[in-house]
Amino acid sequence: MTPRDTETLADLMSERAGKRGSSLPTWEQVAQRAIDPITGYQPSPNLLWKVASGQDVKINPALVRAIAAAFALPLDRVQLAAARQFIGLQVDDPFDTPAGADDAVVRVAHARGRRGDDMPKTKEFIRRAAEGGDVD
Repeated sequence: MTPRDTETLADLMSERAGKRGSSLPTWEQVAQRAIDPITGYQPSPNLLWKVASGQDVKINPALVRAIAAAFALPLDRVQLAAARQFIGLQVDDPFDTPAGADDAVVRVAHARGRRGDDMPKTKEFIRRAAEGGDVD
């Protein structure tokens, strides 16, 4: 598991902004760039600081998209970090599935701390799918 597989939204944001005395942008500067490309929603500097500080906030898709835009990060990376921080989901391959000839990648959203042995039905589904069998 890489650090990116465990990063929260607070981790992702706090390493990129808001550290006084550094060359990183302030939350005011980040807020100027934090604009959801779909709705035009623009969070306040204070809200961005709260998210980066790990405080509970009302999370929504527009806020996540605005944060992705502010830091020019892939939306899926920011979404996964938000899921880890706000709802406790971990998204990874708990089965250590070897790459097949088609280079399929397995990702499963699960409660933090769960491993492949805790999800026998999911593991069986993935095995049947990889073999090209019936997955109903």
